[in-house]
Amino acid sequence: MKILYLGDIVGEATIDVLAKAIEDIKKEYKINMVLANAENVTQGKGLSQKHYKQLKTIGITAMTMGNHTFSKSEIKEYIDDASIVRPANINTNYGKGYMMINYNDKKLLLVNLMGRVFINSPLDCPFKTMDKILENNKADYVIVDIHAEATSEKKAFFYDFAGKVDAVLGTHTHVQTADEEVYNNTCYITDLGMCGPYESILGDDKDMVIERFRTGIFDRLKVAQTNEFQICGVILDLGQTNKITRINLKYKL
Repeated sequence: MKILYLGDIVGEATIDVLAKAIEDIKKEYKINMVLANAENVTQGKGLSQKHYKQLKTIGITAMTMGNHTFSKSEIKEYIDDASIVRPANINTNYGKGYMMINYNDKKLLLVNLMGRVFINSPLDCPFKTMDKILENNKADYVIVDIHAEATSEKKAFFYDFAGKVDAVLGTHTHVQTADEEVYNNTCYITDLGMCGPYESILGDDKDMVIERFRTGIFDRLKVAQTNEFQICGVILDLGQTNKITRINLKYKL
């Protein structure tokens, strides 16, 4: 099974870019399924129902989230029935922390977790949460999106669950790392990178971010407006011997 997993999608305009690019990527790499982190789509924080539907329309099977899962409160109205996986170690009854996806005769378990290092949020232990999920679910393939700040936490999680899951994919920092590897048949990368405005700071308007650093005044940031975008993520080739390939592409609207 070949899966295209896209890093954090930032901003509404990126949906238009992906709409044009996904089919070409699928054909070139013979992709069977597209997954993505979608916690930064709507105005850079959260995911509206309108944008969720647009992502589904362009061919994204399921979406994982992160610390901005509930930044748009309307998500509470539709998340229970949506193909959205929010972090399983968040203490909420809204949504689901994992989901089973059927593809032909195979079952794929998609899990979303948040790291706790440097993140100011009351979270259960991601390691122990993952233990419970694996105890109660059986699947042909298991993919984990671990949304975390610290590389050490992501790497520790990877080595702890190597051989037990098929892929541990880091998200949240928006800068793609060059450390993809396979260990005990488990694919890993510290961060998938982002899909969003190229001339930006993590997707946000660069001048507004610079002003924050210079003044210490935290005005609300806006997604950068540009006609050049980057598409970052990985291609997972899952089977008897798992493989991971990093992609980092540029597109213009």
